[in-house]
Amino acid sequence: MLSEVRRCAQGAYLDLSGLFPADTFAFLTLKGFDGTDAGTLSAFLAGRGLSVGNVHRVEQIHSGTVVDAREAPCGADALVGRVRGEAVRVVTADCVPILLADAETGAYAAVHAGWKGTLARIVQSAASRMGGARPSSLIAYVGPAVGPCCYTVDTGRYALFEDEFPGWLPPAGDRPALDLQALNARMLEAWGVPRGSIHVEERCTACSVGLCCSYRRDGDGAGRMAALIGMPA
Repeated sequence: MLSEVRRCAQGAYLDLSGLFPADTFAFLTLKGFDGTDAGTLSAFLAGRGLSVGNVHRVEQIHSGTVVDAREAPCGADALVGRVRGEAVRVVTADCVPILLADAETGAYAAVHAGWKGTLARIVQSAASRMGGARPSSLIAYVGPAVGPCCYTVDTGRYALFEDEFPGWLPPAGDRPALDLQALNARMLEAWGVPRGSIHVEERCTACSVGLCCSYRRDGDGAGRMAALIGMPA
């Protein structure tokens, strides 16, 4: 899928709310947006007519750690929320942003899945932490990330993924590369999320110059995109 790029006074963003249950909102800010801090995002949500008291976030540490939103701020890479009038957010600039919602329980989650988090199956841990009895009630958005066109890795790292996901990767050949979006989407499907409920954004961050933040492309000046999901008061 390719989501429509929208613009407001603060910058460009994707409105992903239509993918999720009617009482859930979800957005991804893009390159050049005013900021990813809680105040900026709360003001952005207010401009969309959404009343949110808290935007929970963590210090991302490239791990497999999932926490409840009320435990933040702390070191982790995924947050699970359940409260109206709140949101959770992660930031990325090549790693995979994943947003989840449970249509039955109302739980929602934001996941930052870099190569370490993907290897640790953080998206499955987040789905499990949401507490729903049926994975089939989950809806997922797998956001833009560096694609296999641009994400070549050494043979040692590739071997780690071959060991963890046997049969899931193509032969390495002379140019081993990882598709972290595809791996996380496949993990969700293996967990029991219907394929039709897994929405993958077909954008490589490194290729999307002017639209997506990419550390691999721009280094320290890359900026960050915010992926956030929650329920209004």
